[in-house]
Amino acid sequence: MARTSARKQYKKKGRGRRIATIVIAAVLLLAILAGVLLQVRSSRRAARQEAAEKALQERIVTVTIPEGSTVLDIAAVLEKKGVCSAEDFEAACVSIPEGYERLFDGVTADNRVFVLEGYLFPETYEFYKEDGAEKAVKKLLDQTNKVITDEDIAKAREKGMTLDRVLTLASVIQSEASDPKNMPMVASVFTNRLKEGSGFAYLGSDVTRHYIERKMKGYIAEQGMDYDTLFGAYCTNDGYTNKTAGLPVGPICNVGRSAIDAALNPAESKYYYFFTDNDWNYYYNETLNGHQNQWNQLVAEGKAGATQ
Repeated sequence: MARTSARKQYKKKGRGRRIATIVIAAVLLLAILAGVLLQVRSSRRAARQEAAEKALQERIVTVTIPEGSTVLDIAAVLEKKGVCSAEDFEAACVSIPEGYERLFDGVTADNRVFVLEGYLFPETYEFYKEDGAEKAVKKLLDQTNKVITDEDIAKAREKGMTLDRVLTLASVIQSEASDPKNMPMVASVFTNRLKEGSGFAYLGSDVTRHYIERKMKGYIAEQGMDYDTLFGAYCTNDGYTNKTAGLPVGPICNVGRSAIDAALNPAESKYYYFFTDNDWNYYYNETLNGHQNQWNQLVAEGKAGATQ
C-alpha cells in the first residue's frame, strides 16, 4: 500500500510539473505575442506619422517676396503658390489686425489704398498651401515686428518722425534706388528737400505718382475707390491739381532693411537732385541748372534716356 501511495504522489507531482511547464510556456508565448503586437502597433504608428509628416512637407511652399513689392505683387505670388487667393490677401491688407499696436501707433487707413502697405517685410518665407490670408499677413507682420527694433523707433522720434513716416520715406528711397549702396545718398536728397526752408514745396518724386497712376489704378477702379482723392494723397509732384506736400500719405511699397537704414541715417550732403544713366550710374547735383546740364550732356553722349 505504501508503494502504491508513493507512486500516486509521484504521478501527481509529475502532472503538476507538466501543468506548471505548460502555464509558463503559455505566459511566455503570450508575452512574445504581446511584444510582437506592440512592435507591429509601433511600426504602424511610425508609418502613419511618417506619412503624415511627408504629407505635411508636401504642403510646404517657399515664397520669396522681393524688396519693393507692393501688396498687389505679394497677393499675386501667394495665390500662385496656393497659400491663399489674391483677393483674400488684398482684403486682409485694408485694415490693421489686433496685436500690432507697436508698429501702427497712430496709423489710420484714411486715404490709403492698403494700410498694411510698407509693413509686410520682404523676405523668403515658408507657408503651408491653403494657409489662408490671415495667417500669411500675420507671418509677414511678425517678421516686420522683429526687424524693426526699439532703437529704430527711438531714432525716428529723435528725428521728429513716426515709424510710419520713416517707412514712407524708406519706400520712396526703395522705389527710387534699388542699389543699397546709393540709398543713403538718395535719402539725403529727399531729406534735404523735406527740410524747412529748402525751397521745395513738394517732394517731387515720380514714384509716388506712379504708385497710384500705374500700379494701383486698376485695383482702385475695381474697388470703386475715389481715384482723385487717393492720387492727391500720394502724388508729391508739382504741376498736378491733386498733390500732397511732404511725404505721401503712406508707404508705396514694402521695404528692406537697407532702405529703412537709409531713411534713418541719410548721408550728409547738399544735393537736391539726382538721376541715373542707362547703366544705372548715379549722378547728384546741388542745383537744378547743374542737374539739367549734366543730364543733357549724357543724353547727347547716348548714355542717358530721354526722360529724367
